[in-house]
Amino acid sequence: MRQKSKWIASFGLFAAVTGIAFAASVGMPERQAKTLIASCAACHGSKGEGLEARSAPRLAGLDPTFMEGQLTHFAKGLRGTHPGDTFGSQMHVIAQSLGPEERKTAAAHYAKLSAPAAFSTIPASSGQLQRGRQAYESCAACHGADGMGNADLGAPRLAGQADWYILSSLKAYQSGARGYDPSDVAGQQMAQSARAVMEKDLAPVSSYASSLGRN
Repeated sequence: MRQKSKWIASFGLFAAVTGIAFAASVGMPERQAKTLIASCAACHGSKGEGLEARSAPRLAGLDPTFMEGQLTHFAKGLRGTHPGDTFGSQMHVIAQSLGPEERKTAAAHYAKLSAPAAFSTIPASSGQLQRGRQAYESCAACHGADGMGNADLGAPRLAGQADWYILSSLKAYQSGARGYDPSDVAGQQMAQSARAVMEKDLAPVSSYASSLGRN
């Protein structure tokens, strides 16, 4: 409980950022939009680059519909309520404090940002990258051979995403910490796919998928 309180307190940080031109287009006052985005930036970065220390993924350039959908899932408890998902539970609390308009505004903002591809954190030899490339072949059906994702399938972009986040997500799907709710159709499909990945391939495929954004 103390950890959640600390997290909620940090949610109000960084109350000043540059103007958000799109705020009026989604019906939110610019000052309110600034405060909202600044709060997100406390963990996800001002450029949407993400922050490993907070387990916050890179959001820059992701599909806005996907991001809005994930925030809605957090808010409804379809994600972030599993006892094994510590950081997800924090996002669950945050998302519950946001209304539909705020979720749409945040998603639209980060979709328009551009941030450098995340640095590699998983040591990968040429042999491991080859293994990762082979394991990724089954992922390409939804996420694309180039890792750019498929909005129609609800499959997010993986190219340039942090390898540590892809790895932790796969492990969460395998353990049941993600994709556990029957209402989360895409999440359940991803959980099934993740369980088909052998443990020895988890790090290589995560490294390879992330590297697609650095080539």
